[in-house]
Formats: sequence, structure tokens, C-alpha cells
Amino acid sequence: MKKALFGALLTIATTAVQASTVKDLESSTVVKGTIVLAKDGTVQTAVVDDADKYGQPIADLVRKAALQWRFQPVLRDGEPVLAKASMHVRVVLKRMPDGSYNARVKGATFGDNDPNDTGTLHNTGDNKRIPPRYPEAAIRARVQGTVYLSLHVDRSGRVTEAVAEQVNLANIGPDGVLKQYREVLAKAALAAAHNWRYAIPTTGKLARQDSWTARVPVNFGLRGVGIPEYDRGVWQTYVPGPYTPAPWIDRPDMNGADALADGDVQTDGAGPTLLAAPNRG
Repeated sequence: MKKALFGALLTIATTAVQASTVKDLESSTVVKGTIVLAKDGTVQTAVVDDADKYGQPIADLVRKAALQWRFQPVLRDGEPVLAKASMHVRVVLKRMPDGSYNARVKGATFGDNDPNDTGTLHNTGDNKRIPPRYPEAAIRARVQGTVYLSLHVDRSGRVTEAVAEQVNLANIGPDGVLKQYREVLAKAALAAAHNWRYAIPTTGKLARQDSWTARVPVNFGLRGVGIPEYDRGVWQTYVPGPYTPAPWIDRPDMNGADALADGDVQTDGAGPTLLAAPNRG
């Protein structure tokens, strides 16, 4: 296990541009798969898609963790039923002070991003026409990263509130400089997001709500000679930013803020409800 993790870390460490200090860096990936829930909410089976893509030790780690999770039973006409759901699990690799490497499940989100599912939020054409602008200051400084947005969407599909819950940077430097560029990228992502529109749920358990929360990752990656592209490959190396909860969410989940697949829209409340944090079993 340690040898496999070390090899993965050596591969992905080259994608970091610069960093505040090496101890602040972490590397992670979002592992995709599916789970089947028994009628009592326990996980009956857990399957990792493309296990070779992440490495067998990582796939085994996710499967083992998933089989310990427990969910609220899924009901149909008031009766518990077997249920299948997609999972996106954030796995973090971090080098320890003694030189060893630790892999852990940080967070997870559940529920399919099926474009034909009328029970969740979906992007509209407006969103594709209004991408965030890469800030000139960040381009000049070769700053790359991902902004994880939380958006409050009303029944017209408009974004009424928006928060950058977390900003992870592929650069290191003084804390004050990192804070400045996190704010620069967050501001650019939020400026676009306030103009986005969503198709709202029309069926299922979420359809009667007055509003919804959408979680969306926004990548800022450079392409050029001598500049590693931040969003290339399975693993990313970065300095994680602080977590800022959205004020309208009753039960914020700092561990699930960045457990999102690129390009996906995660609707809060979609999919089965986990009864304990995924990193606690």
C-alpha cells in the first residue's frame, strides 16, 4: 500500500506550480462509483468505476469505507426498498512528518447527474454562454486552482445567493498572497455564477421546495509551455483553502464541499442521506 501511494504522489507532485510550504500541499482525486443500499440503509455493495485509473489500493480504500456507511432507508410509497446511487468520493493523499504517506476518505456526495432526471437541478444553455473570465492578475502570476461554489437557486431557476465555499490553489507562497489570489479567483467565479440559470426539479422529493442549493466546481487552469495544466490527469496537487459555509444551509458539510466531479452540478438533498460523515465510517 505504501509503495503504491508513494508512486502516485511522485506522479502528481510534478503538477504543483509553487507552494506556500510543502507541508501545506495535499493531493487528491474524486473516485467515482456506485452503491446499492439494503432496505435498512446499510450498503450492500460498493463498486468503484475504472479501479485501475485510481490504483487498486485507493479503490480498495473507498470500497472498504463505503461498506461501513449507513443511510436513511430509501422509501417508495412509504415502504423501504433496495436503492442504487452514484457516489463521488474525495480521497486525499498527504505526506506525513516521518516521510510516510497517508490516504483518507475526506468526503462524498451521492446521486446521479443524469440529464434526463427531472428531480434535480440542471444547467441551462445560459450557463455555457457565461463562463467565468480568467482574471488577468492570476494569469500573469500563473495562478491556477478550483473554486467550489454553493449557489442558492429560486423557483425561477435564478441564482439569488452565491458563496465560494472553498478555493484550492496549485501554487504555494506567503499566506497573505495565497489569500489574495483565492479572493481573485472566487470573485471571477461568483461574477459569472450570479448570471447563471438552472432547470429546477419538477418531480421527486425536491420538486416542492421553494429553493435549492447547487454545488459547482469552477476550474481555472492555464495551458502553455512550461506551465503544468492544473486540471489534467486523475490526481491534483494543491494547497487547500479554508472552508466558508453558505449562510442559508442548515447543516453545512465542510468535508463534502469539494467532493464534486468536474463539470457536474450537485443538488443538495439529491440521492440517499448519509447518517454519519463518510470519513468516520
